Amino acid sequence: MRLLIIALFLVLFGLPSLAQDTTASQVAEAVPLAKDATIKKLKFQPDPKRAGLYSALIPGMGQLYNRQYWKMPIVFATMGTTIYFVIKRNNEYQRYRKAYVSRIAFGVNSTDEFQGILSTEGIKQYQDEAKQGMDMMVVYTLIGYAGQIMEAISAAHLRNFDISKDLSMQVRPVLTPINTFGVGLVVNFKK
Repeated sequence: MRLLIIALFLVLFGLPSLAQDTTASQVAEAVPLAKDATIKKLKFQPDPKRAGLYSALIPGMGQLYNRQYWKMPIVFATMGTTIYFVIKRNNEYQRYRKAYVSRIAFGVNSTDEFQGILSTEGIKQYQDEAKQGMDMMVVYTLIGYAGQIMEAISAAHLRNFDISKDLSMQVRPVLTPINTFGVGLVVNFKK
């Protein structure tokens, strides 16, 4: 019984220490070796796979995970707008489809809403245009959905991308090998 309690204690309190995701270098950076006894907070580094998964499950959640809260309304507005137009185009298509089927089935005795306004060919043309518009809006919705997933993944990859403050570019005259003057471009990458 005593052995079981000790094993249970080790499992319950030992597993959380194994689940931590810090490397030795992160611990060395976080805990200073000098006289200063304060602990430095680790910089948040999002996992790109997790960000992509969250965005795939619920649009905008990858941006939330990356702590880029300002991007969430953009994702919601984009997805909401395209879904709204998909539904609107589908309703138009169904309206014209119902009228077209009624015209085909009953001919002149049809009681559709376009009686006396559009011919059967006109209804068929509007139906085809509404279907094409609906299909295009579905494509735009899928592009927006895939785009927000790719944005969350790339933002997670580039979250802590370090760019030196001395990134400079200079344009100055240079002497070419055939003894003529030209313009040269010098880009310095200093750390």
